[in-house]
Formats: sequence, C-alpha cells, structure tokens
Amino acid sequence: MTAPSADFKHRYQLAKRWRDAARPFLEEILMFIRPGREHDFSRKSVSEYDSDTWISLPEEMADDFASDVVMYYTPDTQKWVSLEVTAPVEESQFEAVMEIVQDREDRIFEMIQQSNYYEIAPQIFFEANHGTPAMWVDKGHLTQPVFIEPVAPHELLIVPGHMGILDRFREKIVPANTLKALFPDGKFSKELEAKIKKPAATAKVCWGYWVDWEDAGNPQWRCEITIDGKQFKAPEVIGPFAGSCPLLVGRFNPQPGRPWGRGPGWKALPDMRVLDKIDEIILTGMDQSILNTLIYSDDGTLDLADGLEAGRAYPAGRGFDRNSVFELNNQTNLDAGWFSEERIEDRIRTAFFQDGPRQRGDTPPTASQWLDERRRVQQRIGKPSAPLWKELILPFFQRIETLAVESRIFDREITHNGNALTVLPVSPLQKAQNQDKVLVTRSNLELGVNVFQDQLPGVVDMVGTFKNIVEASGDELTQVNNELTPPPVGTGSDPSVSPTDPASGSGQA
Repeated sequence: MTAPSADFKHRYQLAKRWRDAARPFLEEILMFIRPGREHDFSRKSVSEYDSDTWISLPEEMADDFASDVVMYYTPDTQKWVSLEVTAPVEESQFEAVMEIVQDREDRIFEMIQQSNYYEIAPQIFFEANHGTPAMWVDKGHLTQPVFIEPVAPHELLIVPGHMGILDRFREKIVPANTLKALFPDGKFSKELEAKIKKPAATAKVCWGYWVDWEDAGNPQWRCEITIDGKQFKAPEVIGPFAGSCPLLVGRFNPQPGRPWGRGPGWKALPDMRVLDKIDEIILTGMDQSILNTLIYSDDGTLDLADGLEAGRAYPAGRGFDRNSVFELNNQTNLDAGWFSEERIEDRIRTAFFQDGPRQRGDTPPTASQWLDERRRVQQRIGKPSAPLWKELILPFFQRIETLAVESRIFDREITHNGNALTVLPVSPLQKAQNQDKVLVTRSNLELGVNVFQDQLPGVVDMVGTFKNIVEASGDELTQVNNELTPPPVGTGSDPSVSPTDPASGSGQA
C-alpha cells in the first residue's frame, strides 16, 4: 500500500484542523447532554461512563429536542417527502402520471420501513444537539435491507468545499478481522493479511468523500479509502451528486465559512455551565450546613479531631466543662441559588426549543393558547433547522432511491409513454407552511360565517375551498364531491317540515 493522494491528505488535514478546534466544545456539550460520551474522543474503555456534572436537565432537554426534530422531519406515521411533477402534463394523462410517481414514492418508503432507520432516527438527530448530525447509509448485499447507522462527531471530519458542500471523512477503528467483511472485493497486503489473523488486532479505516467538479454541469462524488494511514483504495468517481455518497452530513444553524453546525447545546453551553455551578454550590452548602464544626480547648486528653460519633464516650481532662466546646454555625443562605436556578433552567429550555407549551402558575392555558405556543416553537425551530433538509433529509431520500436503482427495483428515470418526467421532492417545511395556510383559511371561513351567515355559499366556493384545504393538509383519505349534494329526505333539513310534526312521521303522539 502507498501513501494517500495529495488531494486526500490536503482535505483531511483541513478537516482535522477544524475538528481539533471544535473538539473541546463538543466534549463539554456531550458531557452535559449525554454524560460519559465526552470520553468518545479519547477512546477510553467502555466502562468509562462516569461524569462530573451535577445536573440532568440538559440531557432531558436534548432527548426531547431530538424527538421533536424526528417528528418534524421524518415522522414514522406518514410520508415525509412527496414527489411533485414539474414538467407540463396533459390533463388526460394526469392520473396515469400521478400513479407512476405514487408507485415510486411507495417503493422508496417501503425500503425505508424495511431498514432500521426508524429505530435509530432518535440517535441520529440527537447529534443535532451539538449541531452536526451524520449517518451512514448503505447495503451490505443486494438481498439485504438498507443499513443505517449514526456517525458520532469523534468519527467525523468535515470542511466546506465548493459552493459550501462539505468534504467529509469518516475515521473509525474496527476489529482487523472485519476488514474482509467491510471490503469483500478488496486486495489486502501481506501486512494486513497478517493483522487480520490476529484476534485482538484493530485497524483505523478512513473513508474520504468530496465532489469532483471537473464537469460543472454534472458533479460527481469521488472516494478514497485508507487503512492505518496508507492508501487502500485509490481515488475514483463513485457516481452522480444525488444519492451516490453513503456518508450523509447535515448541520443545524450552520455559520458562514464554518463546517460544524451550532445546535441548541452549543447555544446553551454558557447557561449549562452556570446551572451546573449553581447546583454544585447549593449541594455543597447543604452539605456544610448539615455537618458540625467544633472548636474545643486542647487539654491533652480530649481528642475530637475525627468528629463525634453517636453512642460513643469521649474522655476529657479534670478541668473540662461544657463551655470548653463551641459549635460553629455553618448555616448557608440557599435562597439566591434556588431563585437563580429556576431562571437559568428557563433559558436552557428556550435554547432547546422546549419552552412551550407549559403551564405557568395555577391557571392552565386554554386550548387555543396551547396550540399558538406550540406553533411558535415550531416556527422557531424551523428556520435554524432548514439546512437539515437540504444537507441530510433530501440526500437520505435520494440515497435510498439510488440504492433502489442499484437493486433494480426501478429505473433511475421516471418515464411515461417513453417521455422522461421531471419530479421535485417537497420538503416538510413546505408542508408546515401549508398547515399554516390551512389555519389562516379556517380563520377566514369562521369570520365569513359570522359576517355572511347562511349567505356564505354565495360568496365563497365551498366545495373548491374545501378541496384546497384537504389537498394542502396532506389528507389522502378524504374524498370530496365536485358539487354540493342535498341531504337525504327525512334528515330534518327541510325547514318547512318540523321534526316534531306528526305529518312527518317522526314526531311523538
């Protein structure tokens, strides 16, 4: 094996420089949100789960934030990406085209359901707490389901490339005897063959991916692999930009020119430090207020240096009396600590987007206040998390589509009558905006009922409006007629017939 290519080494060194600068902050954030994981970078023994933190609130908030991001972008109860046809389609062919597109969506989501994605999605998006979630998406064999695993920051090295697209590296220490499973078609040197035969031997594998812009109109992913710092696989093009790279990296609230995202844990780091210090001071003060501190005259006989033990007798000199021992008052005022703690906890909840809806005081919020607060939180989380769609969610969808093409589940192009169809994935953010539109429409309809009352159907196209609401809300089950139909006879809709009229046959004698 030879040394890595100059391109690989240059990009890797830049990425490592950035991670070394971020490492102290990443370790401190992990110490608060997942105590014990701050040891990941130093690769200590798996028994090292101890931590020096005094608080548990950040870990609780981090878990809730990860769950919110999963439900916001990739809920397991519904399709979270839809394909929209952007090319003009004749009206007579519309249903046939939509059936083809719907079939492709169904097959992609079927592959996602068969994979382990929904089991490990909270682990993937837990890394959004520090700002840079990443995952590995690949298939071990054509007959196996897609395998997905989270990539922790101690394995990840990234640096911005052309157009802000990240050059990415995954550096992982693996048992040497698994190398042939990782690279079934690889050619191993004698040195590696000898290492593979050693039961306890390990190897450092580094996968490097960056975009090749030689053809600017058709950018391609390029890959190079090293083992123990030596080139194992020479750089080669592995496929088009959309869907060919197995290492997917997203960023929460990325900063210009910086590779690592700035998640809520990074934002809340000063407050977590303060809260941890406050709890340490409070608990230390309580400890001091419980313990006794004695001052006594040394008569050469009485020895209280090791404290007092209940039920034990202590000899003293002949001149001893009760006034020879003085108990020092160690009472500590903890009120300021308790007051400051509540205020800091509120700031941490806000940083992790867990500040609402919550009951404040004795009066619970109304249903409308509850919904409004939840909507505001979703709007706040939507903007800084928007890059996750472009960098992680959409590439994940495209990666599954590419694996389906490689497995010959369907062709790469969507065609109808020999013509290629152009489709565009719609993001969850667009769906969230559609939900906002639905709420505005409902509000306007309620206003219209109050103003026009029973004359509203003459002012508003009720059927057309309801169709738009059903479509915008993503409801796939409700079927809407093309026009209003009168209710069945005998339902009491005729104002000329009273429900209690004997002539109607429904009244009581």
